[in-house]
Amino acid sequence: MDKVRNVWGEKVQLGGAALYAALGAKTIYDNVKIVTAVGRDFKHITFLRSNFPGSIVKIVGMPTSRFTINYSEAFKAKYVNVEIGAGAAIKVSDLPRPWIREGNFIHLAPMRPPKVEKFIKQMKSASPRVWVSMHTSPDYLEVPQYRRILRRLAEMVDLFVVNDHEALTLTGAESLIHAIQVLKAKRLAVTLGQMGAIIVENGKPQLIPALSGLVPSPKDTTGAGDVWCGVLLAAYLQGGDWVRAVASACTLSAVKCLGWGFEKIVNLRFKSLDELTIHVLRLRENRGQLTLQDFVGRET
Repeated sequence: MDKVRNVWGEKVQLGGAALYAALGAKTIYDNVKIVTAVGRDFKHITFLRSNFPGSIVKIVGMPTSRFTINYSEAFKAKYVNVEIGAGAAIKVSDLPRPWIREGNFIHLAPMRPPKVEKFIKQMKSASPRVWVSMHTSPDYLEVPQYRRILRRLAEMVDLFVVNDHEALTLTGAESLIHAIQVLKAKRLAVTLGQMGAIIVENGKPQLIPALSGLVPSPKDTTGAGDVWCGVLLAAYLQGGDWVRAVASACTLSAVKCLGWGFEKIVNLRFKSLDELTIHVLRLRENRGQLTLQDFVGRET
């Protein structure tokens, strides 16, 4: 649960990096499941189970994780209160063994790096070809030991996602170009905010610009980076094209920022990336979600 304060007011809303990532992926790819732990005080079990059938939602005798986040006028986040609570109860054994197999994409939301390392070793041991991706949190970059572990994990996973500031902090580099060269990873995605993202594969960086001007004045940026991760994986899984996957991730994370929490994406479902494109083209006209067939069928 997040208590968010920004220039538009204050909201207490359902949150969490894993949920935002899963909801982002769900807009494009239907078969999305989550593994999470909540307390007995959690009032949204039905929402989780109805949106993600077959998921693992463990209820433990600890308070549900809670965060209080204050945003400046420029939407720079400051975490004024962090209560991990039930989130600390997530264990490697909670991940169902049948899920760990080639053909599945497993994304690890931010957790303590030593725990993430246990997850990755367990998964790669069970199925070396299972696709594993991860992103982390700035909080974990403050500890030198955690930075060392994260640099090691970047080489172990199939996709390692950071933003530009995290890349600099993780490597100690003075420029992003140097950071990308220093940070060794099978595949590296560096998000650049409204500019887009850099994908590095086989040592070759590629800048993929974002759709600019879609969110001139965001309502709430909480979870935007997590949505980006989920959409990226779902779009790549659907089309196998990093350029289009990054474009889709940038677009839907921007759409998410048009409202509080995930209210602008929770009901979006696209059968193809073409439908996503049409939806974005129609946003300025304040119309509902349109399919490509609806769009083509209209008179010009």
